[in-house]
Amino acid sequence: MKVDIMKKNQIAGSILLFSTLLNGAFSLVGAETLKAADSVPKAGPYSGCVLIFDGKTFEGWEADPSTWSIVDGAMRGIGGTSRLAYTKTDYGSFRLIFTARINPVKGDHLGVLFWGDRPKEPAKPKIDNAGWIQFMPPFGGMWSYQPPKHHNLPHETLVQGSRDSAKWSTTEILCNLEKGTMRAAVDGVEIVRYTHPDPTERTDPEKRIVPGPIGMFRHGGGTSEYKDIYVEANPKDDKLITVK
Repeated sequence: MKVDIMKKNQIAGSILLFSTLLNGAFSLVGAETLKAADSVPKAGPYSGCVLIFDGKTFEGWEADPSTWSIVDGAMRGIGGTSRLAYTKTDYGSFRLIFTARINPVKGDHLGVLFWGDRPKEPAKPKIDNAGWIQFMPPFGGMWSYQPPKHHNLPHETLVQGSRDSAKWSTTEILCNLEKGTMRAAVDGVEIVRYTHPDPTERTDPEKRIVPGPIGMFRHGGGTSEYKDIYVEANPKDDKLITVK
């Protein structure tokens, strides 16, 4: 009788141990699955676009901590030495949709930069003479950082954009590298179009446009904030999807 009881206890113990190990293995697999899922870009409310800033970390971005932090789901740029938080991925033709605002000081403004050289130092990213094109929401200004000297960039204004950059606004820009074109809308209204004069130039530093990171600009002493950032690489449609 005692031998039977001992055997039953051994069997029960073995079953319990196996169950514990099995549950632990499933938990580990589940955790790894969730971790992997979190690292995959998430689809959003815009067809074809993926979320590239999740409002929690700077994964996928170069953002120097002297300037950039995350506050209430937005990347916030203020002070420090960096003028730009930029993607680790290069983009040529793309659709970008984001929401932004700024607490301006002495004429500070928001900006998104593209088609420029990848910076080598996030703490002091080179912007001047680095080939960047800049669009400034919500009012719709444009600027060139191509050499020999940065300057205002001529563009077509369809509708005058808002000058109230202190409130949240949603911007969509649609860029075609091969055609050298950019279309931009703010809060569902297309306001600006631009065509580069040398769309196929890739080598001359004074004329070229090249695939590069997308950069969110911190200008002057104001507090710039960007959130809900979505991108579609190589969009098939030449249509602004936020414009109804």
